[in-house]
Parts: sequence; structure tokens; C-alpha cells
Amino acid sequence: MADTKTSRKGVAAALTPLSKKAGPIDMKGAVQAAIAFAKEFFPQAKDIRLEEVEPVSSGWSVVISFTTGEPGTLAFALGQGVPRIYKTIAIESESGHAQSLKVWKQ
Repeated sequence: MADTKTSRKGVAAALTPLSKKAGPIDMKGAVQAAIAFAKEFFPQAKDIRLEEVEPVSSGWSVVISFTTGEPGTLAFALGQGVPRIYKTIAIESESGHAQSLKVWKQ
């Protein structure tokens, strides 16, 4: 029983919001924050992928892509996959909060 309580505490610690960390977040934290934001903002998002990350003056610019469904029969027959949606999410370095969401232009 004690092991269960310990593992639950570990899970709770892992789910602590990024804003409670001391100091600015690093690249890995920015990516995690961007993916969490995308999952919350786009609940239908599937197969979320990291495309780009770069530092900007106020934090991080993270580009992700995702799909929202299954390919149609015609698209599948033509060998086309599900179209991906690309978004740029600006993550503020001190708090880890998303500051903006834009369509990423390829």
C-alpha cells in the first residue's frame, strides 16, 4: 500500500505546472508547455509532432503539427495521408505560459 502512495506522489509531482518552477524554462520545458497547450486548445488533435523550436526575445517559439482525423476513402485510395495542421506557439520563458498561437507557414 505504501508503494501506491509513493507512486501517486511521484505522478502528482510530475504534473506540477511549469509556472511553479524556479527560474526560466529551458527548451524541453517550452516544448512540453506548447504540446500541453495544443492538447487543451485542440482536443481533437492526434499525432502531435514537434517541428521546430527556437529562442526568441521573450521565450521560445515552438512549431508543432497534428492531425484531426482519419483520411477519407478517396484520399486513402490516392495514397494521400491525413493533412497535418501546423501551428506556432510562443511560450513565455519565465512562466511557461502560451502567449500566442499562429498558423505556421511552410
